[in-house]
Amino acid sequence: MVEITKQVHSVDGFTHPFPGGKVVPYIFIENEDDLTLIDPSFLPQLPILENYLANAGYDIRNVKRIILTHLHIDHAQAANEIRGRTGAKIYSHWIEAGYLAHNPPYNGPPTIQAIADVIKKSGLSAEELIKKFGSMELEPIIVDKQVSDGDRIGSLKVIHTPGHTPGHISLYQEQDRILFAADTIYKHVFGAEGMYIAPPIVSIDPVTATVSAQRLSRIKFDKLLMSHQDSPLVERARESVEKLVSNTLQKLNNKQ
Repeated sequence: MVEITKQVHSVDGFTHPFPGGKVVPYIFIENEDDLTLIDPSFLPQLPILENYLANAGYDIRNVKRIILTHLHIDHAQAANEIRGRTGAKIYSHWIEAGYLAHNPPYNGPPTIQAIADVIKKSGLSAEELIKKFGSMELEPIIVDKQVSDGDRIGSLKVIHTPGHTPGHISLYQEQDRILFAADTIYKHVFGAEGMYIAPPIVSIDPVTATVSAQRLSRIKFDKLLMSHQDSPLVERARESVEKLVSNTLQKLNNKQ
């Protein structure tokens, strides 16, 4: 477990079926035995989380709340299992809550064909894929607490950042000026260089995702923690996001 601050830890070691990818859950420590888990990821990799917690002096039963930043399976698959074992409450944006419950079903990207194409490139058989990552179809998740933009989940402020999905959220911890951007911004993963905003292959509205990144660039933060990254940005992160947004908007304007 990597300690970002006394309250924030990243859980490293989670792998991803997409080549060149990784996913990072986060632990936020509210109190000594009161933990918030942000995006628990794949169910078969749950032992990685349990080992990290044990090494840090915690137990999975210390998880009191699970925040799902959005519905994609690489973020949400283990949520039901962890809730069943701990009694933790699951939180998501109210828009995302319906899709998580499959009411209505979500038809946004990535498409089944896109997933199949990427996994084919990974060289995994269907059996190997399921063993390592579980089913690629997310079972229904009933959210316990639906939140809106500006709400607080413990010490974390909810920021609605749609584009990647309709109800995607980021989280802000003001005291240490930390921004959990989830899948709004990626950094040096999935075969791409540098930082980039959630791409069309996995985002329902890439232009709106850029607007959401622009909104994040106006928040006072120093540390940027992403779900898909080679490493977090722990200094002057806001300046990097401002530059990213400016460059992305310029490219969008040039296409018109």
